[in-house]
Amino acid sequence: MLKFKNITTYEKKPCLNNLNLNVSNGRFVLLNYRSKLEKNKMIDLICQLDTPKSGKITIGGKNLAKFNCRSKIIHKRIGICFEDFKLIQTKDVLANITLPLEIHTKLSPEKLIAAGEEHLKNFGLLEKKNNSLTTLNLEEKQRLNIARSVVLDPELIILDNPQMHLKTEKIESLMKYLQDLNNKGKTIVIFTNNKKIENMINCDKYILEKGAISNV
Repeated sequence: MLKFKNITTYEKKPCLNNLNLNVSNGRFVLLNYRSKLEKNKMIDLICQLDTPKSGKITIGGKNLAKFNCRSKIIHKRIGICFEDFKLIQTKDVLANITLPLEIHTKLSPEKLIAAGEEHLKNFGLLEKKNNSLTTLNLEEKQRLNIARSVVLDPELIILDNPQMHLKTEKIESLMKYLQDLNNKGKTIVIFTNNKKIENMINCDKYILEKGAISNV
């Protein structure tokens, strides 16, 4: 599903150094990182916000370099939960979650709203659907962030520290939700430096350190 092959990038000096990772379809992977720069670089490469100096990244066997960053094929196959949310401040809660559906599907306005409300309900945010983002606390914004990452029913879900701002019981609930998605065939990759969640999920564990990836 997701493959990094001999990836090298530079930030004045090598950041990722001949990095290799092969995430098979339907796997649940946890990447424990030591360097935020290295973690961010991997996510930027997946999002096509940067390109490697050498090497190749493939998703579903397709070379990512051959797709435009706005490609609907890529956006529908990958859902990303960003550490800094990247929510749209000028839109209300419901509009933030329906926007990907509006852009990448042909759902009617009624079905857009129904789908958005269903996801908000799953994450305990339905009663806040008409609220502006300024009324949400950090935990609520994180839940909205995660809900948006799965709204297109992507095959591959990338989550950057999804546990941030969540209380322990919410983290446990989230991990169960992600485990259920994985059991249904979704491929999931979590980037985190929080070791507590390692014991909450059944997954493949790796360490991102010194520009390379190794098994735990």
